[in-house]
Amino acid sequence: MATARPLAARARRPSLDIFQPIYRLLTSVRVAVLFIAVLALLGLLGVAIPQVPAAVRGNPVATQQWLDGERSMFGPLTDPMQRLGLFDVFRAKWFLFALGWLVVNVTTCTFNRWSPTFRNVFKPPERVPDTFFERAHNRTTFAPVPVATAESTLRRARFKVRRREENGAMYLFADRYPWAQLGTFVSHLALVLFISGGLITRLTAFEAPLFAGEGTTSPVFAVSNPNQLQVRIDEAIGRFSSQGGPIDYRTRLTIFKNGKQVASGVTTVNKPLKYGGYRFHQVAYQPWGAELKIRDLTTGNTVFRETFALQDTTAAPSVTVSGASGQTLLADVIPPTDFLPTASGALVTVPGSGRTIWVGITPKGAKAWQLVAFDPQAGAQGGELRVDEGASGSLSGLRVRFDKVTLLPSSLGFGVGGDQELAELTTGPDGQPALTLIARNQPAIALAAGQPTTVGGYEYTFAGIRHFSGIAVKKDYGATFIWVATAMLLSGLALTFYVPRRRLWLKLTDERTQIAALTEKSGGFEKDMRNLATRLGVPVPREFEEER
Repeated sequence: MATARPLAARARRPSLDIFQPIYRLLTSVRVAVLFIAVLALLGLLGVAIPQVPAAVRGNPVATQQWLDGERSMFGPLTDPMQRLGLFDVFRAKWFLFALGWLVVNVTTCTFNRWSPTFRNVFKPPERVPDTFFERAHNRTTFAPVPVATAESTLRRARFKVRRREENGAMYLFADRYPWAQLGTFVSHLALVLFISGGLITRLTAFEAPLFAGEGTTSPVFAVSNPNQLQVRIDEAIGRFSSQGGPIDYRTRLTIFKNGKQVASGVTTVNKPLKYGGYRFHQVAYQPWGAELKIRDLTTGNTVFRETFALQDTTAAPSVTVSGASGQTLLADVIPPTDFLPTASGALVTVPGSGRTIWVGITPKGAKAWQLVAFDPQAGAQGGELRVDEGASGSLSGLRVRFDKVTLLPSSLGFGVGGDQELAELTTGPDGQPALTLIARNQPAIALAAGQPTTVGGYEYTFAGIRHFSGIAVKKDYGATFIWVATAMLLSGLALTFYVPRRRLWLKLTDERTQIAALTEKSGGFEKDMRNLATRLGVPVPREFEEER
């Protein structure tokens, strides 16, 4: 005779659904809060711990040099922290993984609660048990009110009203702004879009810095890119106040694609020029640059033609030289052409004196300068003159005053020949810009703007000053997510806090009018009841009168 197996024993089989615990994990609000706390802690680490500068990132040599500078603070922990990514927290793989997990977690939680919230918004319970009117936390009782009066009053207060009659009593359900409850979903979705936008920016964003002078064209991508873009700087504009502060930077530029002009316009810091999904931002302005052309007279070929920025400065003395009778013979800035171990200066012929003296400056301490001058024609007996800034002294019958130090815009090693050259922007005798070229073992060359000068079989032409612009070319699809997320977050918060949902259940009989409501996070039940009693023309309940 066969024995039946107990049903309970057959029912207790181990579950093989491996996705169920994962789903429970993803729909856990506690897990989401924990991840947000972890991300906040990681973000705090990224703020507290020095991060690799953007200019250094991607360059192993420069990064290592930067890390060597941090060893004084972190000591033997420097290398382990680098391997863990603590010096580049916001680009570390584990940080991106945490962000991705939070996106999945919040998204799953949101959609898991969508169905009950949807029913609560669009199909709320219109009839509650009578015990609800006796036990609800938010409840009150009014004097008897005609059904038509109650219904019309609630509708004027922007409630949607539904009614039904049961057992000699009239039941009303009043619902105002039910759709406002969806504001929490809008806020949650905004958080997802914020994080998604950050991830998209991290994984797909493109940015290329350009720094070019007026009249020059620079490529955006590598030369071999089939969708190459070129940017030509037509005009770099900088406006400054009378005190020298910047007022406005803007650049007129033209964009070419594969050699064909496709766009042109003006870009500023806050209003970039846009083309093909790329934004061309003004990020820098350099007022000092020079266009130089050098031609080989033997072959007629141009061996050098560049527009280069004068981003360095060279200290030069501004001096006034007077004769024996006190008349001013020379008042000018002396651009240095001789660079000695302890001083830099140049030979200067003093007009009307028949003398040539060497004038230069040498550092005096950390922040001061001292003028150094001597007369080569006077020999050892001529001595030398050393005076501080603002002072004067005598040299070979001349009175030399050290007025001040002037910083000349300059560029070191701009690319002519094999030696390190120095280009200094000065002012010529006519008051117009001039360019002085200095090279090793060669005489200095002074160039007036627009006037070709022949030296040693080469023709040098300084075309004039050219301004430079720094342009950041960006393409960031994540930025759209960020803007949309910002708008959604503000909308969701506004709905949640400024358009609160109100649900009222009313039971009207000949003896009384009972009202009950669910507990709203934003509160306000007592205030609503005082207003409703006033509109219905019935006495305000005593418990609410005491709080007025």
